[in-house]
Amino acid sequence: MFYLDKWSEKTEKQRRSVASIEIKGKAKPEGKIKLMKIPRQKVVSVVFDPDKVAADLVYYGLEAWLEYCPYKQASRSREIYDASPWTNRNAWANCEVQVPLKRK
Repeated sequence: MFYLDKWSEKTEKQRRSVASIEIKGKAKPEGKIKLMKIPRQKVVSVVFDPDKVAADLVYYGLEAWLEYCPYKQASRSREIYDASPWTNRNAWANCEVQVPLKRK
């Protein structure tokens, strides 16, 4: 999941996001499906179980960390799952949030 809007700028219902999957090999865009390459970059990452820790706490914790570290957010955050979190309970339990970084 790749968020188009910053976490603190809009409410949860107003935020826009893009769902994406990793494709190994060659692929072509078709219809509304677009190909997007995520550039190699430094990220701060948190892996957590949303059933045990609220996602809001993770995002606010990352935001607070960014205030005091020598980095700032380079682009929108993204959530990464090993499989579909809607069909695979184990994928949901290992949610990874990544925030791309650049020096302040």
